[in-house]
Amino acid sequence: MRALVSMGMVMVMSGCANVPELANHDPVRHAIGWINRQFLACPETECPSPTRKTLAVVDLPSRPQKTLDSVKEVDAVPKVIPTKESVEKRTVHFQFGKALPTPQGLKTILDLPPNAKAATRIELDGRTDDIGPKAVNDRLARQRAEHVRDWLLREGVKAPIVLSAEGGCCFADSDKTESARQRNRRVEVRLVHRVLGRDAVGNKQGAQ
Repeated sequence: MRALVSMGMVMVMSGCANVPELANHDPVRHAIGWINRQFLACPETECPSPTRKTLAVVDLPSRPQKTLDSVKEVDAVPKVIPTKESVEKRTVHFQFGKALPTPQGLKTILDLPPNAKAATRIELDGRTDDIGPKAVNDRLARQRAEHVRDWLLREGVKAPIVLSAEGGCCFADSDKTESARQRNRRVEVRLVHRVLGRDAVGNKQGAQ
């Protein structure tokens, strides 16, 4: 009996000695990678590395700041001064029934060019006395205004000249005397000058 037990123990021990040893492998770690446009499990060492993205640095333009110089430029804009008109009046007298000036009227015409050249606009109104038909007086009144205009143009006046004429009206003297009629045979001349508002104020103060 004892011999059988000893024989069994020997067989067990020899069987244990023949058991093969298992290889000692390191465990494989898996990860998730983007493969063929989809996420798949893959060995950690074989998964494709993700592409690192970098952000581009862009310098934004700085907002210009207002400076004192720019403020001064706005303040330095000249103010618009309104202009005014001053009118200088002259009267040229004419002979009876003619478009020729009297001696005094001729003197007035000769004195016109210097001031007329400085004018910005010239207005001429031809007039007659009350003697004669209306149509004749209208034509004579215009001829008198044209006589003054032609003289100014020959003297080199560049300002625009506006003519108006009417006979037998707008009398300077309504009396029926010869002296009154002589005053009515005339051309009224208005020399219009344009001046700055500041100058107009100064002239007004000087006249006082």
